Amino acid sequence: SETGRRIRALAMVLREAPQADAEVLLAGLARMLDAHMGRGHDDVVSNRRIRDQLDNIELLMALEIERAGVRQTPVPVVSRAA
Repeated sequence: SETGRRIRALAMVLREAPQADAEVLLAGLARMLDAHMGRGHDDVVSNRRIRDQLDNIELLMALEIERAGVRQTPVPVVSRAA
């Protein structure tokens, strides 16, 4: 399925991320888990911290995806007027 292919591609990007980027991603995941563990799903402060970490992780992943050449959807080609 398309979702399975996308997940495998993202996992490959994570596996092949440079060590420094992988360390930042792991630290972000750890902060997210820390914000979630032991708190309820309706904890507004915890949820905001998790969303902030997800935004940071998403940005780093986007950079890694771009570096690896893996995209979910192709970038449209913009024609230039001469």
